[in-house]
Amino acid sequence: MSIIIQAKRTLAELVLIFPFLAALSTVFVVRHDMAGGVVLGKYFWFYGSMGLVSVATLVRALISRRRVRFSAQDALVLLFAAAVYLPALLSTCAPTCARLNTSKLTLFTLLLVLYFSLRLAVGTLKRKEVAYAAFYLFIIFTGLAEAVWGMRQLYGFEASQHGLFKLTGSFFNPGPYAGYLAVVFPLALRYLLWRRANGQQERGQQERRPLARFFSALRALLAGLLFFALPLAACLSVALTLPAAMSRASWLAIVAGSLTVAAFRYGGQVQQFFRRRKKQAWIAGCAVALFALAASAGMYLLKKDSADGRALTWKISLQAAANHPFGVGLGNFSGAYGEAQAAYFASGQATEAEQQVAGNPEYGFNEYLQVAVESGIVALLLLAGVAAVAVRSRVRARDWGALGALVALLVFAGFSYPFSVLPFLVVLVFLLAAGSAPQSAPPLGASPPALNAASSPHRAVGSWRLRPAAAGSLLLLLATSACLWRQYPVYRACKQWKEHQLYYQAGLFEGSAKSYEKLYPHLNDQIGFLFEYAQCLSKSGQPEGSNRVLRRAVQISCDPMLYNVMGKNYQALKEYEQAEACFTKAAQLVPSRLYPWYLLTKLYHEMGLQEKV
Repeated sequence: MSIIIQAKRTLAELVLIFPFLAALSTVFVVRHDMAGGVVLGKYFWFYGSMGLVSVATLVRALISRRRVRFSAQDALVLLFAAAVYLPALLSTCAPTCARLNTSKLTLFTLLLVLYFSLRLAVGTLKRKEVAYAAFYLFIIFTGLAEAVWGMRQLYGFEASQHGLFKLTGSFFNPGPYAGYLAVVFPLALRYLLWRRANGQQERGQQERRPLARFFSALRALLAGLLFFALPLAACLSVALTLPAAMSRASWLAIVAGSLTVAAFRYGGQVQQFFRRRKKQAWIAGCAVALFALAASAGMYLLKKDSADGRALTWKISLQAAANHPFGVGLGNFSGAYGEAQAAYFASGQATEAEQQVAGNPEYGFNEYLQVAVESGIVALLLLAGVAAVAVRSRVRARDWGALGALVALLVFAGFSYPFSVLPFLVVLVFLLAAGSAPQSAPPLGASPPALNAASSPHRAVGSWRLRPAAAGSLLLLLATSACLWRQYPVYRACKQWKEHQLYYQAGLFEGSAKSYEKLYPHLNDQIGFLFEYAQCLSKSGQPEGSNRVLRRAVQISCDPMLYNVMGKNYQALKEYEQAEACFTKAAQLVPSRLYPWYLLTKLYHEMGLQEKV
């Protein structure tokens, strides 16, 4: 009967964590009934799942008599949140009415809610390792499903989410898609490498009773499917799909994560090899180093212009961070980057090669630099502290799968933009919360056992007792409710935007402008909407209104087309100096583009300045 009781307890815990699995399912969501449904559809699914998560957390806090220790990592997370909120609220880069209602601020708030919900709800479970095992297996399942999705796209059975790329999975382009697969791979690899040892440890005496033997056989079958067949299928499918994505950042990430897992699995054997056969070890080490150098050179030459462009992006991002050491506010990276890049090219210091590879990136292709630009140097240092504590805790807990996935994600963040893609953030929160979960305290009234370094990866700096835990859970529920209440009009606006886009694409600009005007208060942080709205106003004879929208757009984007449209509006108003400044700014942003120079030439011709033509 003990097996049946244990099965009931496990089932109850799985029911509790179902809302958290719904949050992890965000990666699959693609909405075709709203504009930007590949990205925004994931947002709204996550918002809805967070409603269930906050309710489940409050219920668990009310019925549980176990305590959750407040760890040092929790304190660092709160400090990092404060460092992100402060420049976002005090920034002068955006109007007050817009900066308090951005999707990024709402998303960041709900990610904090998810982190502390995991700490409060799962941390009070008697066997929380079962919950985190379920989370890890579900993440592996999402990687398997995404890999199969991508293979179906490669062979023409599924449509891509982007018109220029054939392989995207449920993402907007192949870069984040490949990065997600690279993060999942080390987690699956861990189960394959440790399966034999775990199987030998768990093998015990056979039960004599038929019912017990039946349940044991059923449990062994399920364990084989979950802990071997699923990870094996995920590893094979990811290995087959990842090369087709042509993402060098994902290749580096999967190598770093897999080597981390393999190092802790075979580290002892490697050390013995180096001690016993030093000559062969040195030869092997030199061969590996040469191979790494050759592979690095090959990846650079594979997309040389792209690599040079990212190097320029990092250089300009450093300048933007130096110009704004306290941050420009969450979501304002691209606008600050555009100002820094235009100033750099206007100074005449840029080389011809830099002018050729320059672009107008929406992201920094290095999340650490982007955090420094948006939230300041202090926020970057706090983020580094959170990452270091999380890695240290995973090492001390011997959770090699989560450690490998975390390392892969951190490496990928150095070359791409995973923190700007929601599924990565959800997985990151789960990995951090798992690393910040020391052994739960006993029920109230019992004396706690002595905790050693192996059982508690963090020194407790406080405790959430029954009432504080319930109060904290209630606060999380209220924060979630406020976010959902503010985002519901945005959800409706996104669906209406999809409907009004038909009139915009048909050239009915005057009617579209009236429709877009009603949506502007809810979608003023969506650059695609702002550009379409400005175009509608400009083409329907309202240049002043168009420029009002464009001034908001250039705060969150560095697209030179925004300045081109703004300049044409000023030209229509006969304000030639402002038009010249806009066209010049567009030309300085991306010097290799000819359209701003063409518009500038037409402007000089209209002004009668033939000597400048």
